[in-house]
Amino acid sequence: MLILTCIGYAAPAQPGFNEAYDLGALAAAFASMELSGDTLVVYGVAKEEGQTAFGMLFARFDTSGNILDARIDYDSMGKHFTVVSPNGFIKLSDGSGYAGVGQFFNPQNGYLARFDNSGELVNFVEYYEDSYTNHISRAIIETNDGYLICGTEYSPSTDMEVFIQRIDMEGNIKWKRRYGTNNKLDLFGGILKLNDDEYVVGGSTITIPVVTPLPQTKYTSKIFAIDSLGNIKWQWESQPSLNEIGVGNIHKSEGNNWVYKSARGWYNSTYNEISVQPKFIIRDEDFNLIREDTFGVADYPVNGFAKLIQLNDGGWLLIGVKPVHYPIPPVPMWYNSFSGWMVRLDSQGDQLWSRVDTAFWSYETGSTNYYYDAVELPSGSLVVCGYSRTYEPVPKDWGWLIKVSKDGCLDTLFCSPVSASFPIIPDKAVTLYPNPATSWLDIQSEGIDKWDRIEVFNVHGQLMQAMRDTTESRIDISRLDDGVYFIRLTKAGQSVTKKVIKRR
Repeated sequence: MLILTCIGYAAPAQPGFNEAYDLGALAAAFASMELSGDTLVVYGVAKEEGQTAFGMLFARFDTSGNILDARIDYDSMGKHFTVVSPNGFIKLSDGSGYAGVGQFFNPQNGYLARFDNSGELVNFVEYYEDSYTNHISRAIIETNDGYLICGTEYSPSTDMEVFIQRIDMEGNIKWKRRYGTNNKLDLFGGILKLNDDEYVVGGSTITIPVVTPLPQTKYTSKIFAIDSLGNIKWQWESQPSLNEIGVGNIHKSEGNNWVYKSARGWYNSTYNEISVQPKFIIRDEDFNLIREDTFGVADYPVNGFAKLIQLNDGGWLLIGVKPVHYPIPPVPMWYNSFSGWMVRLDSQGDQLWSRVDTAFWSYETGSTNYYYDAVELPSGSLVVCGYSRTYEPVPKDWGWLIKVSKDGCLDTLFCSPVSASFPIIPDKAVTLYPNPATSWLDIQSEGIDKWDRIEVFNVHGQLMQAMRDTTESRIDISRLDDGVYFIRLTKAGQSVTKKVIKRR
């Protein structure tokens, strides 16, 4: 079924855009993405009016964010499809279409789906076993005669194990192997194909929370290689700790080093939880540590990178979610948004830029925004997919696409990659008046006679107008519609944001 309805909110400047889509559905989420020529192919889930279950979503967009077509497939037994993982969708090397994996919500079985280039479902296989439960298929990669599906599942003794199964082109299982540690939880992180007889798997092993008190929880990072039959060829493990809690999206760099995303954890006794701080790690061929960098602060469990992507220039892109405290809070709490987060590094791991974004913004309720996958365009621009949840008038999920330049700019005329680590100018140092205003806002500031940037955003976080390197002490808002706006003033990397109301 083709879905023709699309609701989008777009940033006005090119080459970037920031758009949310409902596809005529009650809910939608984009979890994985491939680039095919000048077409973005997105894989995820959606639920339409009148349906009792979530369907599997296949949608195509051009690189300006315009929807070309979309299809939602529902299971004939009324089972819910869940959101797939960032590595759960691939473009087939022979050009015949795409393959994706995921998991049903109930029963908790994994599945394989194959599509032709137009999104038509050509093959679907469900996998289940009576003795194992909660099969979470997280990744798929192509082999010379089929695919490897990787993920986690619970064993009869309630331990969680990593599984890898090799299947042929039609989805028939050729073999299946499980990799686990007794009385531990083993988590899958990522897989890398080196050649037809060597596949490198990253993951972690943790103590079972019901057995070990949470303050004593330790993680062991793991990297191991298997041959074409699933036999382990070699294995490396870190020392158990909270300093490095797992291996995900493992890569080999141009210098033949191992590169992967991870996180640092610490026990937060106030909330009895493990808070995390995401990490970027480089190790040499013998797994000696070359570099590790942490990002943000370890003060919340929902905080980290969903994917690490290697770019054409040898650099890296990290994407995920970050709890953000915007200067004007919508609700009286420490953090008032979960925002999409991207960080670009050069080939050595040095940070080039960082930005946080929302698809929607509400002064009253905030929003929840996640990045899951990204592709690099031939121009060097980056397109990231994910989903955003709004809460008014009722909770609703939206598919989300955002495109930025290689320099991290949504608007190349007023290029300003936004980092949440920017220091904030004291709020009392700047006053805007009158407020409410009809046409002009006057700026009164202490000791600042020239601003690097003055930006006006609407409540959805979209840039409406901007000035750079200006000594102007007034802002013309006469052309804006009535409503609430946020004025961000930036000087030497420091910024202050003010809420204003426009009335005629």
